[in-house]
Formats: sequence, C-alpha cells, structure tokens
Amino acid sequence: MKRTLWETYFNTAVTRKMGRRVKKNFPSEKLIDILKSMNLDFQVYEARYPKSPSRAEKKIEVEWEGSKENLIKKIEELAISVS
Repeated sequence: MKRTLWETYFNTAVTRKMGRRVKKNFPSEKLIDILKSMNLDFQVYEARYPKSPSRAEKKIEVEWEGSKENLIKKIEELAISVS
C-alpha cells in the first residue's frame, strides 16, 4: 500500500501545527538516505503541501504495509540511531 510522506513532516523549521511530525532534532537532510537504508520502494515528486500551497516541496510515495504513523516513527528511530 502506498503511503504519502511530505517533506514538511520532517522539516525542523516547521511547527507541529503546520505539519511537522518528528522531534526538533531530526536530520531532515538524511531522509532519502534513511528510506534507502530501509530497502523501501519509494518515488519522490515535486508537489505543493496542502497547508502551504505557495511553496513547492518533496512528496514521497512509499510502499509500506503498516500505518503512516508507524512508518514515520520507524524513520525517526533510524535517524536517531544513525546520528
């Protein structure tokens, strides 16, 4: 099942109210490397996040059988262990 992740979810400059879903110390520049290390099939697109349509950003579609929240937590755990 495809899960959509937006770059905003991992951007530490964005508030939780505006869409961030990870802790402030997340290394957002390593997001793609983390997805590759998880051996997941994913595609990256340029798109506009619904809460801030004036700004183009990355939209990442990931093949993942669990929930989106579980995927985000797994990515966050791996980011902490890598740093």
